[in-house]
Amino acid sequence: MRTVFRYITWTMAPHITADAPEMLHEPECSSYLASSGTEADFDEARAWAFSHTGSHPSHRAYREVVTRNWRMTPAKGECL
Repeated sequence: MRTVFRYITWTMAPHITADAPEMLHEPECSSYLASSGTEADFDEARAWAFSHTGSHPSHRAYREVVTRNWRMTPAKGECL
């Protein structure tokens, strides 16, 4: 039995085709174990952070967890 390997160059880029899943945003309060939950709309996720700070004025630091889908494709001129 013989096996042949062919090495090609790949590129990685954000998956932006029509069938790509949406990017998701999730702000998390750094002072407290609370988050908005995942939202496709950044403005909705950001509104949660404003509301959370309104209820907890000392909670002013947030981090954002982003789910962004990526796609691997053969480099230009390469084919499988």
